[in-house]
Amino acid sequence: MLVRTLDEIRGTDREVFAENRNWVSARLLLKDDGMGFSFHETTIFANTETRIWYKNHLEAVYCVEGEGEVETIADGKIYPLKPGTMYALNDHDEHYLRAFSELRLVCAFNPALAGREVHLPDGSYPLEGKS
Repeated sequence: MLVRTLDEIRGTDREVFAENRNWVSARLLLKDDGMGFSFHETTIFANTETRIWYKNHLEAVYCVEGEGEVETIADGKIYPLKPGTMYALNDHDEHYLRAFSELRLVCAFNPALAGREVHLPDGSYPLEGKS
């Protein structure tokens, strides 16, 4: 059994900050944990906008705290985020994630992230071993 706490992750290699400091991700499960997906708690800082395109991954996100929105770039649709809202990027949707207040999100990625990935210039995460 794997058991981890956020307190154990803070200040370790499993706590990953975006280069632009828009977010911080506590990587609770990673590829080496052998679960077939990765699981993170991510904080999106207030008054930020991040362009994201997970062309190599599928992601499901559950909002635990805060308010914001997701805008899909292909059609300009806007989806409000508040506690209790889930969204899934099942079509590798290119999108903007905006935080009006600090957002606390719980996220699962398939395939699993390996560790310290941050967004590439196109908004994606690389597949392990590729950039």
